[in-house]
Amino acid sequence: MTAKKSDIQRLIECCICCDYLTDVRETPCCHQLFCNTCIQSWLKKPTKNCPRCRSTTLTEQSLLKNVVVQRFVDNLQFPCPYALQGCSAEIARCDLLKHKRLCSYSPDKLANKHRLKLEESRNLLLRYKEGKTHITDNALFDLAKLFHTEHDYDNAKECLQMIKDQDNLQEIIILQAQIERDTNQYDKALELYTKAYSLSNSSSQRIELLTAKGYLLLKKAQYEQAKDVFTQAFDLLRSDDESPTKVELLNALGLIAKKCSDV
Repeated sequence: MTAKKSDIQRLIECCICCDYLTDVRETPCCHQLFCNTCIQSWLKKPTKNCPRCRSTTLTEQSLLKNVVVQRFVDNLQFPCPYALQGCSAEIARCDLLKHKRLCSYSPDKLANKHRLKLEESRNLLLRYKEGKTHITDNALFDLAKLFHTEHDYDNAKECLQMIKDQDNLQEIIILQAQIERDTNQYDKALELYTKAYSLSNSSSQRIELLTAKGYLLLKKAQYEQAKDVFTQAFDLLRSDDESPTKVELLNALGLIAKKCSDV
């Protein structure tokens, strides 16, 4: 008979805390497994019957260690707690706390990494302005994106102003628009998004730019203009489109309808 995954899960979980077993203790009556700290807390109650079968009075001496199950649980492989931040490691449970403390994807270490990267980028920009190094236009654009991501908007703007080659004019304008938007300069951002739209030949990018404009108009409480822009973006979708973009646009139009009805 093959054990199901759910059966194994129940075997390695404590019935009291419902977490994975730690320092396993087994009852002599029904052979149920508990964490040592959990069952010890239970035994401090006036009623010392088994938490599972209730048929036997337990004592600390009557509980059995289960080394086999503990070894099995300790060697279970778990994804790093910082998997969403980018860590792909899988670690034995017994090593999980150590890995968590040392993982380079922990919030503290990532924040320190970003801080060092930002300082390095600022120093590079300063050396370029002082004529001590050369930076290509592509590198300046990458610096501008990094500064924007790190909310250093003044340096981001400065990098964009230094770009001489305007071959990537549309990308530059879009980043400028995002910076103005994030610094609450909505009118400037709207002008830049409109300019970027006039340079766009891609339907998907036009939809993206119109959507960005629509949200800015929403922030300015210009609901009729926002409705027109979102509708324009919606009309650019294919008739069979079932993408999240379609859902987003429909939600935006629904929000505008609600805002207008509340006025």
